[in-house]
Amino acid sequence: MMRNRCALGSVACILFLSSCYTNKASVTKYDYSYMYDDNQSVINPKFKIFHQSLDSSTLFYEISSGDILYERIQSDSSMAANVKLKYTLYADRDLNILLDSGNKNLANYGSNGKNALLQNRLTFKFSTRKKAWLSIRFRDENKDFNIVSTIEIDKRENFNSQYFKYYKGKQLLFNQRAIYKDITIEKSPLIKENDFIMAASQKSFSMTPPPFAQQKKSELKLSSETNFEFQFLNNKYDYSSAYPINYFYTEGDSSAYNPIFYFGESFPKLNEVEQLIDPIRYISTSKEYKNLKTAVDSKKGLDVFWLKLGKNEQNAKELLKEYYSRIEVANKYFTSHKEGWKTDRGIIYIIYGVPSSIRKNSNKEVWLYGEENNVLSVQFRFYKPQNSTVSNHYEMVRNSDYKNNWYRQVDLWRQGKID
Repeated sequence: MMRNRCALGSVACILFLSSCYTNKASVTKYDYSYMYDDNQSVINPKFKIFHQSLDSSTLFYEISSGDILYERIQSDSSMAANVKLKYTLYADRDLNILLDSGNKNLANYGSNGKNALLQNRLTFKFSTRKKAWLSIRFRDENKDFNIVSTIEIDKRENFNSQYFKYYKGKQLLFNQRAIYKDITIEKSPLIKENDFIMAASQKSFSMTPPPFAQQKKSELKLSSETNFEFQFLNNKYDYSSAYPINYFYTEGDSSAYNPIFYFGESFPKLNEVEQLIDPIRYISTSKEYKNLKTAVDSKKGLDVFWLKLGKNEQNAKELLKEYYSRIEVANKYFTSHKEGWKTDRGIIYIIYGVPSSIRKNSNKEVWLYGEENNVLSVQFRFYKPQNSTVSNHYEMVRNSDYKNNWYRQVDLWRQGKID
């Protein structure tokens, strides 16, 4: 397996822009492979913009305490993190026209080795009916490390996700693709008290084919099997659904809607034996997969499958652990209208692992396995479709030339040689 990873520099950038991709856009020179590598301890912030008033908006952010370094201020003092946040608001995508800026210290007492979620907010001046770009720099002074992120802010009256927040209990959710059954939706006071329509569907999207197999391009549409009217009370609405696909919109305008996806309480993990069968289709033969789907004892069938690949019990356990841990990571980072393991980025991540490097811009990611300019390396390109109605949905540029490389990588799995 090719897992040569480029070292991170002291500065990296993350672009979370929502505009449509054009062929003229280029990817950045920075390496983003850390974003999908849970083994790397670097600040990987999550953001949520919320427009609560005509003249201001709020940035909510979340970081993991396990990604920052705690040190003693004095020899006998408590341990503390020292993270500084600097934000700069620009009126243009090229970050030239300055609107506002500010700083904030994120002192936090604790200890290393824990993974508590640290949530906070900052409010900045920003008028309605405008767009802007917010540049945010997190600096871990103890690590001497920076992460710079850029978020596109859209405060026009277009019913986008920045006018809504989602909560699980009292915890703010930083993912529009809420993977929870019971949530509270909070709307901005700027959204009128209209009647809303909630639609839901049991539709399940299929897993993606290998990268050499061509797919028919089709517009992604969210269907509905049931819908009902609802209203927000004091700008809040408690919603409970067992449907995987949910979305709401204002009555009379179904063109602008906000989706919510639910894939079970255990998601992104797969806890049931039945859930473990479908993902092995990527490395199984048609006969093996069919036998597993029809097996009377699914658990025994899975054990036999992994033991066959691992050759012995210890290696089989390690192989199984690696495979399903990659599925969990894929579900965590690549889920959109379907589970992350079913997506184009998901299948590549599961089979190839963490890329050696990732270059990206607002609507494009380029994954490299191996070294730059090495003929033995393989590169995958992913694009956000234009006018996509679902966030985090990327499609792979497929090519028949991937076929031999793909089968070699799958064969490594089947020989139990993935480390």
